[in-house]
Amino acid sequence: MGLKIGELKSGNFDIDKPVLLYDSENHKIFWVGSSENHIFRCNAYLVVSEKGNVLIDPGGVLHFNQVKKRVTEVLGDPSKVTHIVSHHQDPDVSSSIPMWFKINPDVTLITTPRTKVLLPYFGFDREKVKWLDVSPLDDTILDLGNGNGLLFLTSPFLHFPDAFVTYDIGAKVLFSSDIFAAIQPKWQLVVTDMERHKKDMMYFHVYYMASQKALKYFVDKVKPFPIDAIVPQHGSIIPKEYVEEAFGFLANLRCGIDLLTKESPVKSVMDELFGDI
Repeated sequence: MGLKIGELKSGNFDIDKPVLLYDSENHKIFWVGSSENHIFRCNAYLVVSEKGNVLIDPGGVLHFNQVKKRVTEVLGDPSKVTHIVSHHQDPDVSSSIPMWFKINPDVTLITTPRTKVLLPYFGFDREKVKWLDVSPLDDTILDLGNGNGLLFLTSPFLHFPDAFVTYDIGAKVLFSSDIFAAIQPKWQLVVTDMERHKKDMMYFHVYYMASQKALKYFVDKVKPFPIDAIVPQHGSIIPKEYVEEAFGFLANLRCGIDLLTKESPVKSVMDELFGDI
């Protein structure tokens, strides 16, 4: 019972099937992402609970068949997905959403108001969709029953102005979308070498995220929550023993507009952070 992520460090699981990350009597979390050998590997997650089945960042059109197959293995029928969380509108995160609507037109789509404006351009009628708007007040919660629920927290300019993340209250898991994401030549499901992983995260964040100020604002917001794992949309899952280190790394990372000045080019930031790692 409980979090299974520590047990997955050995790699002793079948990557071509759903991977159970958290297990309690009425609440489960599965990795249902893509398995292609690519440095920009995309993760999707499925939360299974008493009051609903929530697909988080379902992925792009290219990954739809893989994600659908994994979801079907868990639920028996993909139409049992009741909610989809779209943390922002990038195609690798959300372009498969119209295909999920074909499976179940009654799915509730959870996102922020600015993202809500853009998602229909992937090809669906916004007027026919059930929406749950994420409030900028950080007080939107999806009740999953038995004390479980998902809390939606905004993450401005990381990397979309109206991006957000999802915190699983019962499992103490942070679904961080592109925050804490990594570009990895050698992907693994769970981080085992944090020094190596910080470099992989840096490659992603230094170009995609707005600024160190935006990162620190986000870290200060989520750090007070008890977090036993960070599960991003790209790269490896960060287990509990590295969460504090990951927060400190991002809170002090110069990125985005910080690197437009002559005094802080990307190379000097990399050399300063990592040296000969």
